[in-house]
Amino acid sequence: MSVVQATPSAAVRVAAREDVEAAASVLTRAYLNDAALNWFGCVKKQNAATDIDSPVPGVQQTIKNLRCFQRSLVTITMLVGGVVTLAVVPSQDDGKGEKIVGVAVWLQPGQTLDMPLDKLLKAGAWSVLKGWGIRGFKRIFLDFTPSVEKALSKAFKARSMDRLDSCHLLAIVVDPDWQGKGVSSALMRDCFSRAKPKPIHLEASSPKSRDIYAHFGFEINDEHLFGKGRIDHHGLPAKGAEATGFSEWVMTKVGIMDFELNHQWVFVSGPDFWL
Repeated sequence: MSVVQATPSAAVRVAAREDVEAAASVLTRAYLNDAALNWFGCVKKQNAATDIDSPVPGVQQTIKNLRCFQRSLVTITMLVGGVVTLAVVPSQDDGKGEKIVGVAVWLQPGQTLDMPLDKLLKAGAWSVLKGWGIRGFKRIFLDFTPSVEKALSKAFKARSMDRLDSCHLLAIVVDPDWQGKGVSSALMRDCFSRAKPKPIHLEASSPKSRDIYAHFGFEINDEHLFGKGRIDHHGLPAKGAEATGFSEWVMTKVGIMDFELNHQWVFVSGPDFWL
């Protein structure tokens, strides 16, 4: 008679400084070949990362640059007082340790990633700049961010609310090996419990994440198309009909209901999600 082993439930805890590398690794795996990050990172088509274990030097460099960004994001979020939470399960080796299978990164009301330049660089931004270059930073701060901020200001103004009095969910990801096992639900419930009664806003970088955020009760405020005529839907250089650009959706959730703090979401399509 065969024995079916149950999948261990994920517990959620706040990350400590010693968790930065492990959290960055999960974020890196989840964000491989993400359109927005390919665009920010000025990734060439031949260097697109679809396999974390690829031996191709150019792909390895893409992954290294992406890891630098994720490490910096986690570090800076912690330094400004933001929250990084981890979904953990018992280690499969002996059951005594733990394995990080999901990560959520977010800012509390009134917080931003702004900090003195010297501290910003020491927190890893310098490594990101070296990997992605001035062009990459221009795309983040001059092309992408102003469009998002404009949409958010409009959305919150329409509700007579202050955008800064809301939580910003920067990232919520599940390790690809642990998708479809309730990890994203555990992370989102924790996020809701910490945010309530404040609203939450985020940017969805794929149709899949957009749809699942909608399942969690987030509303689409605006859609932006970036790079049309220059990049494809993966954020990689393209020409002609392939140069469709990629879409990003600004979404908000206002009003977290009590039942959502304990609800187990079930996705008919199966997979958990990552940005």
